[in-house]
Order: sequence, then structure tokens, then C-alpha cells
Amino acid sequence: MPYIPHPIITKDYPENAQRGVMICGINFGYSDEDKKHELAGVFSEAERLSFFSDSAVNNTRFRNRILTWLSSWDIELATSSGNETMLERSFFQTNWLNTQTNSITSDSDITTAVLVREADGVLNLLNDRKPRIIFLVGSRLIEALNDISLRERVESIFGIRSGNALVHRTNSSTVSGKRFKLLTQSFGHTKVIGLPHVQTRGLTDEYIASFKPIIQSQFRSL
Repeated sequence: MPYIPHPIITKDYPENAQRGVMICGINFGYSDEDKKHELAGVFSEAERLSFFSDSAVNNTRFRNRILTWLSSWDIELATSSGNETMLERSFFQTNWLNTQTNSITSDSDITTAVLVREADGVLNLLNDRKPRIIFLVGSRLIEALNDISLRERVESIFGIRSGNALVHRTNSSTVSGKRFKLLTQSFGHTKVIGLPHVQTRGLTDEYIASFKPIIQSQFRSL
């Protein structure tokens, strides 16, 4: 079977080719509006590739909320072409599944079993690039990464895992609403951060910002 590269939404740079920062969602979303356009025979031109935070070509709800979260952790990324640095070029974006669905939920339509079964493409990408930080955006993605059937292959890419993922919930009395969990995990060469999906109902930016010390410690440790 020929090798088919896993799709990457962002431009390739030396800084993200090896030991970069990967932002990984669930799949390539397919909205009701996309469906209507397809049925009407209207197809939009593919956007030109650029760095992850370039607002001119990656002005999506997913990207914008991720940038809000990064900023709340004091990870500030330039959003206009010409201002990018090594930091902006170190980020790259993909999705675990090379599919489109009319749903973004990872807890019903897309199960952990589906993610494990369809992991070959994203694992090939991880093997090629070996990022130093991985943000998995979706509650089931870190579960899939740790599935026993994938463990040997994952450890061959990153090194031995330190143990099960650590679960974090903020205890700040100033943050209201439901307590969603953030997960962190260390492998020999890589830190993995498991985040709720950006469209999780009830999830506030204020709550995500409260994880700033944890996120910063992950970056400092590499």
C-alpha cells in the first residue's frame, strides 16, 4: 500500500518539521452550511497555507479559541504575516481523523474505538515530526493515544511514557461553572496536553485560563 501523508492544515517550516508544537483536533469538520453548499454545487477554493496563527488564512472558530487559550497562558502568537517568528513557525495543525462529519462530538458519533482503529495516519505524522508538545483537543483523543493496542507504537515514537495521564481540575473559587478536566502526560521526548473540545458546552475561557501554571510548567520542562 502506498504511503499517503496525513493532511496538515498549516505550512511546513523547519521549526515545525521536527520538535515543534502540534495542535490536533478530532476531524475535519463538516457543517450544515458546508453540506448546503455541496448540494448546491458550490465549492470554495482551498485556502493557501500559512503559519497556524495567521488570521488571514486560518480565521476559524477552532483556531481563534485556541489562540485565546494560548494567550491566557501567556503564549502570545503573532496573527499577521510578516510578524511571525520561530515560535509561530513551530506550530502545526492537523486532525486525528482524515474524515469529515456533520458533528464535532467526540463522545458519541466518534468513539475511542474509532479513533484507535483510524490512528495510522496521525501516528505516521507523529513519527515523521516527533513534536515536543502535543495539544489534543477533544476528550477522547488522549484515551486513544494511550490505548493498549497503540502503546508500543507510540512509545517507539516518543519514548517510554511516565505513567497514566494526570487529571487536573481547577479549584479556584473565582472560576464558576462546570469543572472540566485537563490532562497532561509525559513521554521520553514529548509532553501531551489533553484539552476539552473548543465547542464543549459550558466551557468558559476563564476556566481554561485557570490552568496557566500547569501549561507553563509543561513548556518549561522541555
